[in-house]
Amino acid sequence: MPRTLDPNKAREVAEIALRLDGAASFRNILSEAAELGILKEHKTLRRYLNLLVRGNILRVRMLDVGSVYPKQIHYVNMKNPQVWVGLAVLGKYGLNWDVPDTEMYTVSTDFEGLTRSHDFDSVLTASLEDCLIHELYRDAKKNTGTSTLVISVLATRKLDLPYLVRRADQMRVGKATRLAFTRILQITSSSETEVAASTFLAVRDRFLGIVRQYTRSGLWKLVERKGVGNLGLRMIRHLSEHDIVVAAGKQLGVTG
Repeated sequence: MPRTLDPNKAREVAEIALRLDGAASFRNILSEAAELGILKEHKTLRRYLNLLVRGNILRVRMLDVGSVYPKQIHYVNMKNPQVWVGLAVLGKYGLNWDVPDTEMYTVSTDFEGLTRSHDFDSVLTASLEDCLIHELYRDAKKNTGTSTLVISVLATRKLDLPYLVRRADQMRVGKATRLAFTRILQITSSSETEVAASTFLAVRDRFLGIVRQYTRSGLWKLVERKGVGNLGLRMIRHLSEHDIVVAAGKQLGVTG
């Protein structure tokens, strides 16, 4: 879904549909949205409504009104939006592991998470940042052993860092997420390694380049702040240099 959608406007459109109840036709929603100064363009409203339906916030009932096209009435279906996460979704974002297509599941999110979602093959998926945090949380809760996969992405891909750490704090894996970044930096800044030099150097070059970008924009200070929640701290501490560097090397395609 386009990133230009506003989470506050998405929430307000859903609230309009709730207030209108059985009269929440496209025309009536647009009329009230325009009156409230929320939005007034037909195409823009259609994008919001489509997203709200895809996220299971709204459902649509078709009414035969004797014209070529049936009348669409929107009803509120649930309070919180739903999106797909999981290893299979991370695969769609470029995770360099072979994972079954069934390795995905739905989670509740908020309107910000909904407007950041993406459409992959008609599946409404959470943003990459949300998927990473959910996977870290799932490992902390269920011991899935997939934290190394999350770290492999943190080490090799520039992310929306403010959003990532904020979501991590909300799910109480904020300390673990920051520790993961810190450990990658400590390992890649070392002059000694137990891993094959070609793998280590590739991972070091990529991650330190990413850190420089975070630092230039003043974002690395977010990693240095105290995070929220102790979930996952132990599992991150127990990951070895080999675990981290080899996983990141596989993500880069420099090791098997």
